[in-house]
Amino acid sequence: MRTVGIDLAAGLATTAASVIEWTEEGAMLFAPRLKCTDKDLLRLLQELGEDDRAGIDCPFGWPTEFVRAMAAHGAHQPWPGRGQGSAEYRARLRLRHTDLVVWEALRPGHPPLSVSFDKLGAAASRWAHLADELAARGRLVDRTGSGNIAEVYPRAARIRWGLDTQRSMADLLAAAPWLHCEDPVRDAYDRNEHAFDALIASLNVRAAYKGLTSLPLAEHADFAALEGWIHLPEIGSLTKLP
Repeated sequence: MRTVGIDLAAGLATTAASVIEWTEEGAMLFAPRLKCTDKDLLRLLQELGEDDRAGIDCPFGWPTEFVRAMAAHGAHQPWPGRGQGSAEYRARLRLRHTDLVVWEALRPGHPPLSVSFDKLGAAASRWAHLADELAARGRLVDRTGSGNIAEVYPRAARIRWGLDTQRSMADLLAAAPWLHCEDPVRDAYDRNEHAFDALIASLNVRAAYKGLTSLPLAEHADFAALEGWIHLPEIGSLTKLP
């Protein structure tokens, strides 16, 4: 099987992809693909085989309450936060349910970036365009990640795997000696943080494929279907990927 990791940004300069081929002997890492266009990414995702997986470092949706508030505002309807404290209500618009679950798992670390109140929203809009194009071509993206394509969060994955100090190929290869690559490929990932994040995304989605990531609980299922769901790897699961 192959896993594809994509560090998706609003612009081409900071968008990268990484492909790993998995065999009984281990995993072969190929050179990163940098400055990926929409056409490049659609080709990668369209070519996924039945057993292939892709991990996207980008929110698959917006907080449900944020969407409700924007729809009400656009339709000149009462602001859903009417009668509530402004700051208190706006806090409910910042993070998705999956962001809150990940934040709780990683405490006392920083919360995930807000897709509604940060530049991350531009990347999410790009993903919405790509997901719609894939749907038009017959490949629907389940926002919970139950299909071939899942939402991942490389920084959180590195923390769960004990690789949170820095983006280092030496540290990664020491922790995952079954991951093989040529020296120029290793150097290319060391030189580019977006390529490295795409590599972690590719490993993260392998964990999802093997059932080693968190799934939505019953109370989160409806929200995950709309907002997306981050597949957070189990602690120490890096060793279980081959």
